[in-house]
Amino acid sequence: MTDTPAPPPFVRPPAPKRGRIPRDQDPTARGYLVNAADIERVYPHATQVIQRGHWLTYEQAEVNVTLQKLGEYRLNNFNGITTIRFLEPEPASLFAEHALANGLHRLRANSNKGATREEVAIEWERREAEREEILAWGRTTGMLREVVQHYRFERSTGAWSYTAHLSAGRLIEKTHPTVADPVNYAGVMIVWAEKEHRAWFWNGCRGNHHL
Repeated sequence: MTDTPAPPPFVRPPAPKRGRIPRDQDPTARGYLVNAADIERVYPHATQVIQRGHWLTYEQAEVNVTLQKLGEYRLNNFNGITTIRFLEPEPASLFAEHALANGLHRLRANSNKGATREEVAIEWERREAEREEILAWGRTTGMLREVVQHYRFERSTGAWSYTAHLSAGRLIEKTHPTVADPVNYAGVMIVWAEKEHRAWFWNGCRGNHHL
């Protein structure tokens, strides 16, 4: 009777590096995209839906079915804006039309009422003007720096984006109680800083590097 040789020891394969797409994997595999730069590079075509209120159950189900038919995508929500990114421009255009045709834009907080095409167009214009006002306010008061640093600190401790965003809003609420919507103010400043100073913004932050 001969001895059976012992099986070779199990060696766990190395885990993929964060923020990089492994060469031997599908570059669109969602699990490997953990920072904003990679997501925007792989999914360059985006459409946005104003979603300050929630979709109803049947609307969410229809959205899920529609997105599945349109192919690979990435979805993210920050500061009341849902951004859906696609590999090609056509799915982005199709979903933008789907959102307008089915009243998926929610312009009022905690409202289930869908907005018309005209209301959505007016709201985007209003938001752009408001964005410039908020950034000017932030620079004048010094809160642009304070809010962004506060959000970055929260993320560096491992907080989720939503939690860090609310915490930054509370900072404005505490120091400038007359601001009507401090969470929105914080969100506008955070989005601007992440876009304009991305490498610095995420330096030292834990977890996925996207809002």
